[in-house]
Amino acid sequence: MVKYSKELKLKIVTEYLNTSIGVSNLIKKYHITNDSIVYTWIDRYKKFGLDGLNILSPISTYDGSFKVNVLKWMKQNNASYPQTALHFNISNTGTIWQWQHKLDCEGIEVLYRNKGRTKIMNSKKQSKQGKEKTELEKLREKNELLEIENKYLKKLKGLSSGTRWQKAQIVNELRQEKYSLKNILKVIDMPKSTYEYNSKRLLDNNNSDQELKEAIKDIKTSDDTYGYRPVTGELHNRGFKVNHKKVYRLMIEMNLLSTAYNKKTRKYNSYKGTVGKIAKNRINRRFNTDRPYQKLTTDITEIRWGKESIKQRAYFTCIYDLFSDEILSWDISKHPTVEFTVNTLKDGINKIPAGLDYRTTVHSDQGVQYQHKSWVKVLKENKIFQSMSRKATCLDNAAMESFFHILKVNIYHQKEIDTYEELVSEVAAWMEKYNKVRIKQKLGYKSPVEYRKFVSQKVA
Repeated sequence: MVKYSKELKLKIVTEYLNTSIGVSNLIKKYHITNDSIVYTWIDRYKKFGLDGLNILSPISTYDGSFKVNVLKWMKQNNASYPQTALHFNISNTGTIWQWQHKLDCEGIEVLYRNKGRTKIMNSKKQSKQGKEKTELEKLREKNELLEIENKYLKKLKGLSSGTRWQKAQIVNELRQEKYSLKNILKVIDMPKSTYEYNSKRLLDNNNSDQELKEAIKDIKTSDDTYGYRPVTGELHNRGFKVNHKKVYRLMIEMNLLSTAYNKKTRKYNSYKGTVGKIAKNRINRRFNTDRPYQKLTTDITEIRWGKESIKQRAYFTCIYDLFSDEILSWDISKHPTVEFTVNTLKDGINKIPAGLDYRTTVHSDQGVQYQHKSWVKVLKENKIFQSMSRKATCLDNAAMESFFHILKVNIYHQKEIDTYEELVSEVAAWMEKYNKVRIKQKLGYKSPVEYRKFVSQKVA
């Protein structure tokens, strides 16, 4: 092995730290055999200063307790062999590898064993003692193999699939029960190199996922109704580059998948037959649009509080923009009157900017409020097209039904509301959050207001 002078090492390290020259160019310039040597010099210089560049002479013997401490530190800090050698100022990383190898194969006692030749015994005594010891060891080993096999099969049953990294995880669990690695691998029929590779991969994944798991917990704390797709979007907004499948897997592991949307509620029906004008179905389930305020939809739903009895129910209505999913106006009342819906319509129309080069369409079901002359009059005065779903066809207004489901899940499926006033307060707070904070996948993981502003700026 080529030995380099301290002066040359210092020159290379100084040039690397004080200039923009990379290691690959430095090894070419000074004819160094490989870049790992240079990186070692840099690390040693940063940790020990000028003394770190001295040529180390290997210590002939190390104390057993020192070896144990080195290996213990390496495991606790998940350090590599070079990092451990640097920390303890050991000249050769291979020395640490040998200690770890002996520990895995022969146990901790071998680290305390002194070098030198053992005392030679009488040949008869030696053969007799060796035979007795071997038979006892064989019996113990056979018993241990049976125990390992039994426990391994039980652990394997709990897994959906026995992949290599999952088997490596089982090996780690069995090692904590003081079984020897050699016997565990013999039962599992796994090469040691395969185990070490997958064990390291498992450790790296756990460490890298820890920050991601904390972020997922934080997102779920802020909005418990988020599923894995909105959580993925919020992680992207926070700078994490992660696939939705991985987020789904981690949320299953942490038992954080949302179950809020499983509950079904009674739907309010305002249809009383043909009592006014039935408009044409202009939307005809074409819910997509590339223009804000072009297609609006509305409906009424029933929401309850307290014990959710007939006396403890209110009615919610809103004007919903199909372009950005933004709620332009909304109201809540104990009675679903025509005035209740018309006032909400007027508030929504006031949000539409003047001077649009296209006309707005407002879609609804055939409820009595939307057939009333007062509703039709407001639309005509503002030159707005009226559109209606077909009778008993809720899918013609599916976007509105979907929003109402989200509303109910967030308002009172997740918490107890005791009074009407508290219900109104909760709805008001959530509507503000929905429009300005709550992200959606279809909007590029932006809130409705953010998406509208983003598209408006892009067009401008």
